[in-house]
Amino acid sequence: MLSLKEVHSFYGASHVLHGVDLEVKKGSVVTLLGRNGMGKTTTIHSIIGFVTKKQGEIWLEGENIISLKSHQIAKKGIGIVPQGRRIFTTLTVRENLTVFAEQDKGNWDLERIFDLFPRLKEREKTHAGNLSGGEQSMLSIGRALMRNPKILLLDEPTEGLSPLMVGEVMDVLLKLKEKGMSMLLVEQNIATALSIADDVYILNKGEVVYHDHPNELRGNMDIAYHHLAIS
Repeated sequence: MLSLKEVHSFYGASHVLHGVDLEVKKGSVVTLLGRNGMGKTTTIHSIIGFVTKKQGEIWLEGENIISLKSHQIAKKGIGIVPQGRRIFTTLTVRENLTVFAEQDKGNWDLERIFDLFPRLKEREKTHAGNLSGGEQSMLSIGRALMRNPKILLLDEPTEGLSPLMVGEVMDVLLKLKEKGMSMLLVEQNIATALSIADDVYILNKGEVVYHDHPNELRGNMDIAYHHLAIS
């Protein structure tokens, strides 16, 4: 589905990613872990085309997309749930969902989004700036789905949420996984990340320092302590 091969990314003269290799198989969920500033968001931005100065290969269904612009990459079937949600606060929930929708390309439409997020249905005429953090996260996921993506890139969708709302958002992601949605999930909370992952990668200073099945990481938490400095 999606694979990165020897990807190097730069912000000006700063060399941020150092030969990242990563693969998301069709229908799987891959979790990307790492401390702040280790290159997780840069990896997401490199895939979607927000980082323009990069080297290596990024393959989506057999096509190397590394040289494409972000709008071209989005049209290839990559959806993004950005860090901080970045919803349009002055638009209503319904307007946020429909403004960039591509309903002719797949099965995701307003009805399915509201089935997945009943809370958004209740608040469809509410301006998005008046939603709670959890509701905004749901809206950001719903907006990405309305473009009928083949794969979702999610950059810390549970950041800043209460434990209750984290559970609700993760329940939605589990439902998407059951429906066969391929996902690359950046997450700070290791327990949350491992609860949904089929594969886990750890980034440290722009390099992949660990890759294995979540059960293997659970069985060797020394690695997590070393690379993630969890307490």
